[in-house]
Amino acid sequence: MNDGDDDDDDYDYQQLRKMLKDHRDKIVILLANRIAGDANVIDAIMDQRNYCRVQVKQSKVSGSSSSSSSSKSRSGSKGKSASHKQSSSATITATNTYHDYSNKMINMQDYVVLAIKRGVDQKALKLTFELNDEYAKRAALQALHASSSSSSSSTNNNHAFVNKLYRDALDDAWARLLRKRCTSRLWKEKCQQAELRAIEVFCENLNKALLAPPAEGMIGVDSHKALLALDPGFKAGIKAAILSNEGKTLLLETVTYMGNTSEREEGKRQLLSLLERVQQICNGSSGDKNNICVVLGNGHGTREARQLLHDVTSQNSNMTVDIHLVSEAGASVWSVTEMASEEFPKETPASIAAVSIGRRYLNPLAELVKVPPRSLGLGMYQHDLSEKILDEKLTLTSIDCVAEVGVDVNSCSLAILQKVPSLTKTLAEKIFNSRPLTSRKDLLRVKGLGDKTYENAAAFIRVTGGSEPLDNTMVHPESYDLARWLLKELQWKLNDATSAQKVGDSSEEVWKVAAKKASKKFAVSEDRAVSVVEHLFFSITSPDPRTRKKSGVASSTLGPSDIGSAAGCAALPPDIATVDKLRDSLPRRNVIGTVRNVVDFGAFVDLGLENDGLLHRSKLGPTINLGSLLVGEDIGVDILGVSNDGKISLGLAGLNFPVDDADTKKRSLSSSSADGKRGNKPASKKKRHK
Repeated sequence: MNDGDDDDDDYDYQQLRKMLKDHRDKIVILLANRIAGDANVIDAIMDQRNYCRVQVKQSKVSGSSSSSSSSKSRSGSKGKSASHKQSSSATITATNTYHDYSNKMINMQDYVVLAIKRGVDQKALKLTFELNDEYAKRAALQALHASSSSSSSSTNNNHAFVNKLYRDALDDAWARLLRKRCTSRLWKEKCQQAELRAIEVFCENLNKALLAPPAEGMIGVDSHKALLALDPGFKAGIKAAILSNEGKTLLLETVTYMGNTSEREEGKRQLLSLLERVQQICNGSSGDKNNICVVLGNGHGTREARQLLHDVTSQNSNMTVDIHLVSEAGASVWSVTEMASEEFPKETPASIAAVSIGRRYLNPLAELVKVPPRSLGLGMYQHDLSEKILDEKLTLTSIDCVAEVGVDVNSCSLAILQKVPSLTKTLAEKIFNSRPLTSRKDLLRVKGLGDKTYENAAAFIRVTGGSEPLDNTMVHPESYDLARWLLKELQWKLNDATSAQKVGDSSEEVWKVAAKKASKKFAVSEDRAVSVVEHLFFSITSPDPRTRKKSGVASSTLGPSDIGSAAGCAALPPDIATVDKLRDSLPRRNVIGTVRNVVDFGAFVDLGLENDGLLHRSKLGPTINLGSLLVGEDIGVDILGVSNDGKISLGLAGLNFPVDDADTKKRSLSSSSADGKRGNKPASKKKRHK
């Protein structure tokens, strides 16, 4: 009977084998689909991220696409957005730089990933992947064995045909489904990682820009009383604004200078009149009456405006100008807002952008919070990032910066009050309309502002000259009793900065002793007591935390103090401030530049030219850390190279790097593809009204 059973089993197997042969192709496809959907298999093949190599070639259709785009442009597409033009420029740069690129995916830098991604999205580049196919299939087979107990017993010779069927199905699954799924997912992960880094870079730069210190020489008894802000232009003229050192607008005017000799002379006369007006206002100050502060927006027409200033001052020996270049990115965005129209109801948006430029120099935080962060051009490939995630992160960064500095509730703008943590726009408007406030407690009288919101927001709101002196400090109201006791214990006075500095080197130990006593007396933790001591100390000695921030160039103690310092450097003369003339005068040493953008591969520096220069991280020397450069900071640089398409490579002044060779120019070109010619600065607003 047992022999009969064996015969039946052999017969059944033969029948099964015949059926499998008859429908082999269909069964292979079904098994392949099932293998491709196995979670263990997918996890196993994703280990290819360590071995996947990316190959980039120029797309065959890129040339025809470019010519097609050019013909469309020539046929009158005047309505193209600035961001689209900028994106197209960066796509061309990415195509030129990465048309023959190969690297392991795991080793690719984030900005390279974003450049290639843009080129691929615009069909200018073609992406392929090299994988170890045999290794991936072995990993998938092992995953299958691990997830199927039956496969472990399939060593019987009768099952050889089934095993071959599974191997064929695995080959089909890999070639038809898994390989593409693997590379697509790996590339998507890499792009997401690069995008997150780009958002992080944007937030870091925004933080640096918002927390840049207020202008030196414009605050205090010996300060200038006024400045002249200029928004350069061509046919529409130079928009000018005279501002007080508090940012109040004293005069708005347009200087027209384009045309024949007489029209240029008239423009010089207008500019001289404005400079003399500022000089008269400054006569009441104890500073240098002949040295006039001029804040110049950097964009189209900047070189011509500088030349006009040079011509005017060279003909008037009793007058010198101190020119400060300020990024104009987003100034036009502010000029068309409801807030701007309420302040200047009779002025056109084009005529008031100079006000924003001047105020940015006076108080960067107070002015830049009025502008949507994505319009400030501080990031890397911002047009390729998720708008929702980017806006959320940038808004949180703005709120953090406002919280760090605090706001004077009776003098701040509504825009900055809306950035106070825990305050909604509605509550901020109610507080704004309830001014003046005499104390922080007055916040509780604002309808809709409850105890919880007060608890969360009060420490970030200052009340100057109110009934409670501690309302003008960083100390939270719930710690006022503790703060008063500490002031008495440490013999500090809120209105006397020297009283908190007399302890000297032993201050930390004295603080700890006082904090320990306070923690026992008021039944609070020592950490909280120390925190109150620190808040009191900084509120007394340096109320504005922005004045305590130092940059790597300004504060480096690792090497000679003149490395990268703007001291002893000079701005490019107007007569050579063009790319062509600059190329003929290389190397150009000890030039003042302003940091506009800091990215992973270096910093973009404003030299007063059409294009920013790239200070590559390899040209910083051993003493300066790239992350310590501040957006808006003046530094000293050497101009080392100018490529044929206007890309400018720089080195830190004092390090005496040689003139760049062709390879270095190429690297400057590739790195500067982050978002257009000016280091991801949005295309200039000048196209609309200049």
